[in-house]
Amino acid sequence: MQAVASTAPARAFTPRATPKRRVPARALSTQAPAPITPDTGVRVASIPYKDGSVDKLVAVNDAARRAIKEANAERFVSVIDPSSEKLQKLLRVVDEGWDKIGVRNKNAGHHSLWPEAFEAAKALLEEAFPEECSPSHGGEVLNGVAFVNEPDKYDRAIDFMQRRTKEDFIMSKYNPLGRLHRDPDAIDYKSPGWMESGMEKSDEYSYRYYNMWLLRSPRDPTGQAWDKPLVVLLPRDGGAREWTYDVRTPEDNVEEDSKKTTGSQFKDTMDKIKSNPLSAAPMVMQAFSTRKKEDKFEQQDPNYMKRGSPELQPSDDHVWITAPYLIFDSFDMWHGAGQWCPEDKKELRNNAEDQMAARNDCIKGRVSIELRFRARCKPKSREGVPFSPVSAAFRGGAFTPESVRPSDGAYDLERGDVITTD
Repeated sequence: MQAVASTAPARAFTPRATPKRRVPARALSTQAPAPITPDTGVRVASIPYKDGSVDKLVAVNDAARRAIKEANAERFVSVIDPSSEKLQKLLRVVDEGWDKIGVRNKNAGHHSLWPEAFEAAKALLEEAFPEECSPSHGGEVLNGVAFVNEPDKYDRAIDFMQRRTKEDFIMSKYNPLGRLHRDPDAIDYKSPGWMESGMEKSDEYSYRYYNMWLLRSPRDPTGQAWDKPLVVLLPRDGGAREWTYDVRTPEDNVEEDSKKTTGSQFKDTMDKIKSNPLSAAPMVMQAFSTRKKEDKFEQQDPNYMKRGSPELQPSDDHVWITAPYLIFDSFDMWHGAGQWCPEDKKELRNNAEDQMAARNDCIKGRVSIELRFRARCKPKSREGVPFSPVSAAFRGGAFTPESVRPSDGAYDLERGDVITTD
């Protein structure tokens, strides 16, 4: 049984300094520099923070697993072994349904459209997080995130989402999302009362919202996505404290938009089209859209503009990880699409055994799928099992439909409540 997350800072993952320029990849900071190999432990990626991207060290492979353990984050995130039989079964199910279920439903939908995928994924969840997900340990998995609880609007659900590159001629809005975020703060459609129904009986249950992320495009020689890896930030103090962030308001968006004229937007679009003709269709459609900006939110979360959008501030204490197959708590962990150091990508491509295949793979863009779940357990009935941060915030009144959780907020995970300061 795992220990309750403490408010004391967890031992930090060693290689966390922010590089100002490219640095050699290393298995661990205490070992000598090594060439990029499948045994690589750390790589450099550009992380899309609020005021601009910052180069950071990202733990991969066994180093990612060690970083999770050192951050007391084993209830939040799990790196799936690529050789897992349960994973292979799920990948076969996804491959069979990618077009006939996923593409047919515009790359996203309600979990009821794809029961075999969610059933196969549930076996991985129960294995990775037994106390939160396995009935034999008191856990329970609930399919989907419960954003949409209106049967006549299930077409707006995002219980599964297929992300395809912007370069696909068949336009898909679900491309790799660069902006760092947590799922409950996004503008996606949410039924009225979604939070109360999604976290029902919160006096008894602790909820975690797990996102199972699977890479479907080729992996590079280090075992990672060639492009735009999903980067996930490990929790602060085992989840007992929020990271520092600002909140972007509608007024901020208006000020930013006013800096761009229609003419400059058109010129930017045409320059991109010239450099990449395959991207023309989605760009042209967007450039000549006549919909007003405010109209685009008519089917989205009605409280989004009111509460604002959290924007993560960079910190030397941040520890980032990635993996080609990953399960993470998307409500309590910041995540988004990073960008690998260009020199590393070039080195990987040029040193590959089959350089032609590597060149073809590295330009295809990242394709992935996400399957989303709620998991719940009863901490009060089992000693040593903590509440999740989002449950503590909800129970303590710091997480509501109209407000985001406070920056640097602290939680008592054992009691499932907010720690207030005078």
